[in-house]
Amino acid sequence: MVRLARILVPVDGSGASDEAVQFAAALADCTGASIDILHVSYFDSNTDAEEVSWLPDSVAGPIGPEAHAILERAGKLLPEIAVHEVYHRTGSPAETILAFARERHSDMIVVGSRRMDALHAALLGSVSSAVLEEAECPVTVVKENPHR
Repeated sequence: MVRLARILVPVDGSGASDEAVQFAAALADCTGASIDILHVSYFDSNTDAEEVSWLPDSVAGPIGPEAHAILERAGKLLPEIAVHEVYHRTGSPAETILAFARERHSDMIVVGSRRMDALHAALLGSVSSAVLEEAECPVTVVKENPHR
């Protein structure tokens, strides 16, 4: 019997991640699952030094407020009755998402996929593709609807 108790939704503030949150909310409504919303930043001012960061405030300073805004936006997309928690982690997005899913014993990951041209996909890679390939649980990829 397949059990769906905990759904992980990584978010980055894009339309695709918004749609992933809404898709996960529909799944949670049907199954009674709780939702973990995760935002991953590559780095922040605490990443590289105990005393003083080598990153200028223009790079690392806005990460905290930006992450907070992304998580708050995602939380507002969920119905009030949805059981959810929000998390912020620092690191490589795909690796951090996969580690978080193992740590939280996620039963499913719902991840948004932005449409990238071939050049961007080759240079940046695709977080959703990496998660899909490496996850130890089922993964649903929600594509951004270009007509919204």
